[in-house]
Amino acid sequence: MNQDSLSKNTSKTFVKGAMIMTVSMIVVKLLGMFYKIFLYRMYAGYDDIAGFSMKSVGNGLLSNAYEVYTPLFALATAGFPIAVSRLIAESIAQKRYRDVDVVYRTSKKFFLVMGTVCFALMIGISFIYVQMINQPLSIYAMMTLAPSVFIGCLVSIYRGYYEGQRNMFPSAASEVIEMLVKVVSGLIMGWLVMKLGMEELMSKGTVFGQTFSSRTIAMQTMLAYSVAAAIAGIALGSLMSFVFLRIYYAKHKFSVPDEMMQDSVDARTQQETFKILIKTAIPIIISAFIVNVSTTIDSVVIQNVLFHTAQTNPDGLIAQFDPQYKEMIFSMIHPASGEEVNIHTSLWGCFAAALPLLQLVTTVTQVFGTSALPNVTTAYTSGDKQELKTSMETVLKLTMMFTIPAGLSMFALSRPIITLLYGGGFEADVETSILRIMGFSCIAVAASTPVMSMLQSIGKMSIPLILSCASMVIKIATNYLFVSMVELNVTGAAVGTLVSFTFVFIVGLYLLIRYSKVRPDFINTMLKPLICAVLCAATAFGVYKLCSMLFGNLISLVVSILVAVIVYIVFLMLLKTFREDELLMLPKGKNIVTILAKVHLLR
Repeated sequence: MNQDSLSKNTSKTFVKGAMIMTVSMIVVKLLGMFYKIFLYRMYAGYDDIAGFSMKSVGNGLLSNAYEVYTPLFALATAGFPIAVSRLIAESIAQKRYRDVDVVYRTSKKFFLVMGTVCFALMIGISFIYVQMINQPLSIYAMMTLAPSVFIGCLVSIYRGYYEGQRNMFPSAASEVIEMLVKVVSGLIMGWLVMKLGMEELMSKGTVFGQTFSSRTIAMQTMLAYSVAAAIAGIALGSLMSFVFLRIYYAKHKFSVPDEMMQDSVDARTQQETFKILIKTAIPIIISAFIVNVSTTIDSVVIQNVLFHTAQTNPDGLIAQFDPQYKEMIFSMIHPASGEEVNIHTSLWGCFAAALPLLQLVTTVTQVFGTSALPNVTTAYTSGDKQELKTSMETVLKLTMMFTIPAGLSMFALSRPIITLLYGGGFEADVETSILRIMGFSCIAVAASTPVMSMLQSIGKMSIPLILSCASMVIKIATNYLFVSMVELNVTGAAVGTLVSFTFVFIVGLYLLIRYSKVRPDFINTMLKPLICAVLCAATAFGVYKLCSMLFGNLISLVVSILVAVIVYIVFLMLLKTFREDELLMLPKGKNIVTILAKVHLLR
């Protein structure tokens, strides 16, 4: 590593890091979707035997396991890795090379303590949570997930360390390893529990030595065990991710030539470093915790409202679904003695089934924000307004170019997407209506994420916290309002998400412009991608309708998406959305520039 490599400050570094993280996170999210889809499809095969919707209830139990884990994990890991990344980036930019190792050693102590505390909290809170959502069967999966909080803290030490050096490979590789282990081991364990449990139930009438008063209660318990076994893969995946990062660190510690190290000022003490990290991290930690705990509160509110609706207006709720599923839905609302009420968990499971598609989009834009953080921080710290403007525009343009067409196409193709992934049944009707709203929600959610990251990058740590608090209040209020409408029921949760995150994006972007004193080019970063995205979604819908007259769902969906992508790219070029310097940062950028220059499609 030489002086030039440490001091260079170009958007090319961001794009390279963003591309590495984007590819890895798409792989991670696709594997995560496969994991959920496989479990969903596997449990669907037992619906007739169980007498209730095993697939949606199982998905609801799986989702419930995360509702305590996620805010605690955010409390332990959300802010400190960002603070570590930011301080390391600043230290390198200011030639304080001795501080890098001090930051690492300080963060390690913090994460060990936080991991232990949050692990204990999850154990305790889980027993309270299952009572609040009227679903005691969730406790098994929650207990199995608890160790992942501690292991995740160990992983975060190294991710923040390398992201601050603009080296996104360790984070990307560790996330892929984590998900691969989770998917393979989790699915095998979940499948084995169902297989062995069913064999014992059919031959002996017991489940793992336990006797039950009815087959339905036995199936409910077996389902809870299977979900817990499937979720155990997460802890194992986190452990393998930590092992990889620890080995990588042993071979790739931060280092500079001796002459550069001699020019570095004396390192801060660990106490001084910890104070700086805490000052940076606390607003981020609280902000992330509030965002995630609002989701936990949402799950409690939504499931309780649905539970209440099922008790007070069961006929109205049943009337919202196809009459052919009336008997199954009735049994989940009015169970026999000893059986659990499952309708609220089933509908929550439908919401959770549609959610990964939104998260696939939002995860990519989260990568843009994470990768941009060192560049935006360095540009803002050095006072380079042009570099700051370029970095901000690159983040916003990449975000909008990916998010808007994905969201609008999700709206246009919601039914065929749900049918392909999850099949039919009353659950497909619910999931389709949710996904239609989520198509718009994901645009607001995904766009707000990098805006919040850039606010943190320019030192405005309290603003995301304030916006998160306001968003939480809006989201809980709107969710309660819309979910209470029996016609909307669980679909109302997607409406609440749309309202709250639209507020966050608009206000957050305004404040980013105000405090950075940089006004992005909205025509090229937002308007042009929007126009192209509308044409893309319309093309996808039209082509699917035509193809579905001749082919099955899968072929029609693939063809419509491919044609829509081509149309989208063509119109991006025709509207001259890209600058030459932006294209040169891409792989084979020179070749792309040469071709577009010949046809006069460059700005």
